[in-house]
Amino acid sequence: MNTTLPMLRDFSDHFSPIVVKELRQGLRTRFFTSALILFHTFIILLLVSVTYGAPLEAVNGIFWGIAGFMLLAVMPLRGFAALHTEATDGTLDMLTLTSIASFRILYGKWVALYSQALLVAGSILPYMVARYFFGGVEILQEVVALVMLALGSGVITAALLAFSSQGPLLLRIFLALCIGAGAVPLGFFTAFLVSASQADSLVREFFALDLWEQCSLIGGILALVVYAVYYFLALGASRIAPPSENHSTLKRLIALAVHGALMVTGLLLCFLNTDPRVAFWAFIPLMFLTLIVCMDVLTEEMPRYPTAVVALARRGRFGRLAGRLLYPGWASGVMFSAVMCGMALVILAGITWKSSSVDWDTGPFPHFLCLFLAVFVPVILCINRTNIFANWWVVQLCSVFLGILLSMFCHTMNARDLGVLGIFTPITSLFGVECVNYSRRGSVMFLGCMFSAVWLLVAMLRAASNFSTYTTLEREELELAGQEPSSHS
Repeated sequence: MNTTLPMLRDFSDHFSPIVVKELRQGLRTRFFTSALILFHTFIILLLVSVTYGAPLEAVNGIFWGIAGFMLLAVMPLRGFAALHTEATDGTLDMLTLTSIASFRILYGKWVALYSQALLVAGSILPYMVARYFFGGVEILQEVVALVMLALGSGVITAALLAFSSQGPLLLRIFLALCIGAGAVPLGFFTAFLVSASQADSLVREFFALDLWEQCSLIGGILALVVYAVYYFLALGASRIAPPSENHSTLKRLIALAVHGALMVTGLLLCFLNTDPRVAFWAFIPLMFLTLIVCMDVLTEEMPRYPTAVVALARRGRFGRLAGRLLYPGWASGVMFSAVMCGMALVILAGITWKSSSVDWDTGPFPHFLCLFLAVFVPVILCINRTNIFANWWVVQLCSVFLGILLSMFCHTMNARDLGVLGIFTPITSLFGVECVNYSRRGSVMFLGCMFSAVWLLVAMLRAASNFSTYTTLEREELELAGQEPSSHS
């Protein structure tokens, strides 16, 4: 009896067709093969230089510099124009006409791109073992550094893939630069982990923790990475989905759960520790995630079809009331963003209240309050009327530019008191308060927070005036379902 297994010549039928399609195309591209060959060539030449007397510290630094650049920049950049290319070539319309959901399209592309990044990360392992025999290498720290780079590569790939749905090239380049700036701390942490002498004490402190604390820390990092990847993919899916679909309700419910868990974790860290500043470990990721969520929901187009509200419209008065928070569109996004920002500020309020060395006026609370309230300004100001997503970023960039001009003028003309002119917008308030004398910063920051709250109030009023769109769609959906709208009002 012949027990020889047949040679595997193609992907299994269990794989998603999108994954198979992207893997076939990606592994055969010249970019991937050329990058992989150049990467291994540089690494081999680098290891050969050790045999000729090259210093090990310099070799280790260059090794991780090349590895970090490959995993955090080169491989994720393959998703820079993935959706835009599909749209311009007409293949994206063909995919959306099939039974494949928009999220599955994004997920399949991400799996294909990230699998290639993991292939590169796996190919680094033999060189790590070789460097271990050369000496001067802590294998545990190196493995942790590689895992961190691999996780970061997954998040960056998802973000670039999501933003590739945007048409303007300059906007995509700017977003890619913002993502790159966000990846810089991860690169520095990796360099610190593999080269700095303090990394040994960091590892010892980690193993000194209790088992449940170690598991909680590792599980929390993995959970945040999974959530960030999911949210970016959901963001991109909502941009390419047909207008009749609702990709926002589930995304917002998951965001409420994750942000609520982070808020509770931050409050526990604040009130159960002698040093309340430990809660910043929960506040910092919550802050970045909140800004991303607010940017997303505040740039959603208003729904045009009753199918976008069917999930909640048929659940009675409570469902329709919850829809004002969970329906797709920027109008409900204003209310949802206010809740998200409030969750993050609760942690900061707890830190400020419990810490006797932190002042309410000059401490971090009013600064972060202005930062969160800045997300609502583009709801009022419309510079780009054709692209609500681009308008959000243009308004924020203009605010930063005006703040920089105000700061330069105050310092150049030695007119520090004119920094009070920045109180009219949240971003310029942050620049203006740094210009005035320290004794006046509390009052200037208070005025800046008051004017920033006005932007939020006006944004809520504008959103409430657009709730009639949801009411109309709900009425149409109830009529299609054969129910009397008056019985549910």
